[in-house]
Amino acid sequence: MRDLVVGLVALAAVTAPILANQPPASAEADGGAVTLTGEVRIEALDGAVLDIDDARTVHGSLRLDTAGRIVNDVAMEEYVAGVAEMPSRWPLEALKAQAVAARTYAWWSAEHAAHDAADICATTACQVYAGAGVVADDGDRWAEAVAATRGEVLVTDDGGPALARYFSTSGGRTYDNQEVFPATGPRPYLVGIDDPYDEVSPYHRWQVRFTREEFDEVLGAGERLAAVSPVADVRRVGAVDDHHATIVVTGGDGVEVEVTALELRDFVSRVAPARFGERFPSRRSDGLRRLPTTLPSTRYAVEVTGDEVVFDGQGWGHGVGMGQYGARGRALEGHDHTEILAAYYRGLQPTTHDGVPERIDVHLDDVGREFTVRADAPFTITDADGEVTASALGRWRFAHTGAGWQLTPPDGHDAELDLGPTRLIHGGDDPRTPVVVEVAVNKPAELTLQVTDADGAEVFTRRVGVVDPGEHAASWEYVDHDGDEVADGTYHLTFQARDADRVSDAEVVSVEVVRPAPDTAVPSPVPSVGTWWLVGLLSAAVAAAVVVVLRKARS
Repeated sequence: MRDLVVGLVALAAVTAPILANQPPASAEADGGAVTLTGEVRIEALDGAVLDIDDARTVHGSLRLDTAGRIVNDVAMEEYVAGVAEMPSRWPLEALKAQAVAARTYAWWSAEHAAHDAADICATTACQVYAGAGVVADDGDRWAEAVAATRGEVLVTDDGGPALARYFSTSGGRTYDNQEVFPATGPRPYLVGIDDPYDEVSPYHRWQVRFTREEFDEVLGAGERLAAVSPVADVRRVGAVDDHHATIVVTGGDGVEVEVTALELRDFVSRVAPARFGERFPSRRSDGLRRLPTTLPSTRYAVEVTGDEVVFDGQGWGHGVGMGQYGARGRALEGHDHTEILAAYYRGLQPTTHDGVPERIDVHLDDVGREFTVRADAPFTITDADGEVTASALGRWRFAHTGAGWQLTPPDGHDAELDLGPTRLIHGGDDPRTPVVVEVAVNKPAELTLQVTDADGAEVFTRRVGVVDPGEHAASWEYVDHDGDEVADGTYHLTFQARDADRVSDAEVVSVEVVRPAPDTAVPSPVPSVGTWWLVGLLSAAVAAAVVVVLRKARS
C-alpha cells in the first residue's frame, strides 16, 4: 500500500541534445532526427536498465555498430541472471547446475571467439538471453541460484573452459559430442550416458499422428519428397538413437527418396504447422500444451498404417551434455548441483577461475535494425568519437542507415519544461485514507513527490519515475521516510520535475492531519452490489423456508 502510485504511467521520454540542441560535427540533422556516422553507444546512468522495444530490459550499455548489430556490454553475473533457459520454479539445485553451465558456456564462447562481432549471441543459436526482465518477472529463485554459484564454472584439464553444452530432454540417453557436432570433435567430458532421470520430462516420449491425406500434402510441399506422394511406406535405416540414421520414403508407384532423419524432422516441422496449424504441433504426453515443434528430435520411429502415418519419438534438443529435465529429475531425487554437473560432464566439478571475464558482449541478434530504447532514469548517447550527443530521458528511436544510425527523439523533447499545480484528488481529511495528488507535465521528465512539514522540513519523498507528457498521480499514507506515522499537523505536498536543462517545482497542496479520538467509531463500509445480492438471496431462502414450515404446521 505504501508503494501505491495511482495512475502512474512510468514510460520514458527524452531531453534535447546538449550544446544548445546542436548535433555534433559527425551528425546530420533531419528535422527532429539526428544521423550519426560510425558506432553509437547508449549507456544507462545510476544503475538503471535500458528497455528495448518494450520487450527486453538489459543492464550495462548498448553498442550499435556500423553493420547494424546491437551489442549489450554487460557484467558476466548480470548476463547469467538474464539467461532464460530453465523455469525459475524448478528445484534450486537444478537451477544452480544450469547457472554454472550457462556461465561456463559464455566463457567458452568468449574465449573461442565463437560469435561474430560479440562474445555470444542472445538466441538458441548460443543460449537464450532475455535480460534483466528474467529476474523481475518472477525469477527470484533463478537469481538466488546465480548468486549462490557466483563465479563458478567448469574447467577442463588444460585449465580452460569446458564446452558446457546442454539441451532439454534426452529421451533416456545423451550423445557423444562428435556424433552431433563433428566440427568440435570428441570431448572427454561430453560422452553419452544413460539418463533415466529424464523420465520426468513431458518430452521423454512423444507421438505424432498424421492422417494419410495430411502426410501426403506435407510431402507434396517438398522438391524431392513430392515424388513419393501419395506415400506407401516410410522406413528408418539405423537405430532410433543413431543421429546419422536415414529415412527411406516410398511412394505408391515404388519410387524411393532417401533423406536423413534430421532433414525429415526439419522439413515436417516447418511444413505441417503451415498447412495444418490447428493440428500441429500436436499435444505433448501430459496434454497440457503443444510440443515445441512438430517433431522435437531426430530420435523417432515411423509406421505407416492403412489410415495414418505415426511418429513415435523421444527427447527434445541436440542431446549433448546436460539434459535439463534430467537435471530436474536428479534434483528431485536429492542430488546437489555438483553431482548433477559431474554426471553430465564426466566428473567435472564447479570451481572459480581467474580467466572468467568480468564483462561480456552479447549480440542481440533478435533485435531488428530499427528499434526504440527508453530507461527508468537518464541515459547517455555517445557518438563514435566518444562525445556525448544527448543526455536522454525516455524513449528514442534508432534506425540503421548503412554507415551509421539515425536517432529520433519523441515529440516535445525540446519544449521548455512546464509543470502544472499539484492537485488534491483524494483524501486529506482522514488519516485512514491515503492522500492522492496529481500533476500535469508538458514534456517527458523525471517526476518526484515531496512532502514537508509546517516548518519546511522534508518528511517523505517518493520517486515517481520517468514519465511521458500528461497527468500523473501519486499517493502518501501519512508516513515518514522510515515508514513511521507522522504526528498531527499541517503537511505540504508538491511535485518536482527534472529534464536535462532545469528543475521545476509545482504549486503546493496542504493537508491537515488530525487523527480521530480512540473511541471514534470507524465508518462501516458501504455494502457492494454483490453483497446486497447475497443478502437478498439469503433473505429469500429464509422466507421460503418459513413458508414451508408454516405449511407443514397447518397440515
